[in-house]
Amino acid sequence: MEFIKVENDIWKLADGSLYEGDVSGISGGQASKIAKKGHEYQKDYLEKHGWGVKKEAPKKKSVKKSEVEDKAIKPSDVEDK
Repeated sequence: MEFIKVENDIWKLADGSLYEGDVSGISGGQASKIAKKGHEYQKDYLEKHGWGVKKEAPKKKSVKKSEVEDKAIKPSDVEDK
């Protein structure tokens, strides 16, 4: 069994996401404390609640140069009045 000492309080928000830090940083309320700062918890317990599990980031599509709109203003387009 592996134990992990948490550095910050871990809160589970109503939408299922996790927040690490002080309770004052939580907006909207309805958060449940999963782990307390400075205490040791089993790795299995923290992973069960979603802590430490990294999701793969979605890959971004590369944009071709011809698809990018050029918004620069040319000096010939501006008239002196």
